[in-house]
Amino acid sequence: MVLCNSLIYANGKGSRPQPVLIPPLVRQAIDSGVVRVVGSGLNRWSTVHLDYMADLYQLALTEPAAAGFYFVEGGEDASFTEIGAAISRRLGLGRVEPWGLASAGAALGEGFAHYALGCNSRVRASRARALGWRPSRPSLTDWIENDMPLP
Repeated sequence: MVLCNSLIYANGKGSRPQPVLIPPLVRQAIDSGVVRVVGSGLNRWSTVHLDYMADLYQLALTEPAAAGFYFVEGGEDASFTEIGAAISRRLGLGRVEPWGLASAGAALGEGFAHYALGCNSRVRASRARALGWRPSRPSLTDWIENDMPLP
């Protein structure tokens, strides 16, 4: 069985307690005073709260019918512009600006800027839901605004 996670968010434990995509945007905003999103910011990633991802792993290990490949997503909460707006509200900053790929690539690395922050990654967990998995959670933007630790 293979479980393919989407953008995981929440306050975790261990060597990487934060999601991969959000902290670089937060650090950039703190350093510059402006929240920037790569390109137009209309791109979306499927997301899943850590607790509900763990619920699916538990179900996959205990449900006899579980076999094969499963996407793990709890929805598409927001575009990157909306994510940027949540970061802006959390930090008390006033605006979200588009960030050209060349500038973002120079600051964050071309591959990360283009293939992570500047693209879509959209999947559906229809097979996981067919097993009875029902993710419900605070949205990614709620987590950013209320629970995300700041550096």
